[in-house]
Amino acid sequence: MIILYGLKNCDSCRTAIKWLKEKRLDYQFIDLKTDPPNKEKLEKWINIHPLDRVVNKKSTTWRQLDRKLKEKINSHFQDTLLQFPTLIKRPFWEVDFNVIDDLEPGFKQHQKDYLEKLKN
Repeated sequence: MIILYGLKNCDSCRTAIKWLKEKRLDYQFIDLKTDPPNKEKLEKWINIHPLDRVVNKKSTTWRQLDRKLKEKINSHFQDTLLQFPTLIKRPFWEVDFNVIDDLEPGFKQHQKDYLEKLKN
């Protein structure tokens, strides 16, 4: 089962959901605002994907984040991402609730190619 973590109003997430439906791929959507990941899950994500691939530094949340929090992101990423789950790059993917090294956050051709292989 494909797990897509995102936000309901995120364009990339909506595009990914539409694509998954078109390809008839089973998925579960988990809203980061209403059901944010816990510290253990964030730790797993960071063990697989570097922090710079998990934190969305192009987001409005990042731009509005206090400078001190930005400076502490490497040492306090769990607390910061729990407080501001919209900082997580979206969509964030898991397969059967496991983080996959080759399936980075985002929705581009690389992710589509990987997800389509799951159909077989």
